[in-house]
Amino acid sequence: KIKEVELIGCTARSASIMTLIASFQRILERTKKENWEKEIFKSKKFIKSLEDTNQFQLLGENPHNHDVMFFESNGFYNCSLRSKDGRYFLYNELKQRKIHGIKPGLTKNFRMSTYGLSNENTKYICDTFKEILQKYKQL
Repeated sequence: KIKEVELIGCTARSASIMTLIASFQRILERTKKENWEKEIFKSKKFIKSLEDTNQFQLLGENPHNHDVMFFESNGFYNCSLRSKDGRYFLYNELKQRKIHGIKPGLTKNFRMSTYGLSNENTKYICDTFKEILQKYKQL
């Protein structure tokens, strides 16, 4: 009864608010224009490398001006049809290679971001995707 109408439901309290306040300076540093342009360049390079395999298609805006990418991968989807792990094969393959973040069960469409990754890590992820396709004979 005492909550404001705009805040009905769970609202941020104490520790979560303090964490947001404490991290605000770091957020400002991470999103400076020169950093953002480097991140966009890196994501465009990543997209091109994956699309060159003809097994990935970026959905949405192209050329992409954001770090969050939404891919359609018929290659991974076809792999999942033949794999004993089914739709979870990609999650398991990535987990074995210490790559986390893609939700379990997603193979045909998935989102990912390269923001904050080094160029070496971005290349590692791209090469890993290609290795997985090669392993399942989709490349």
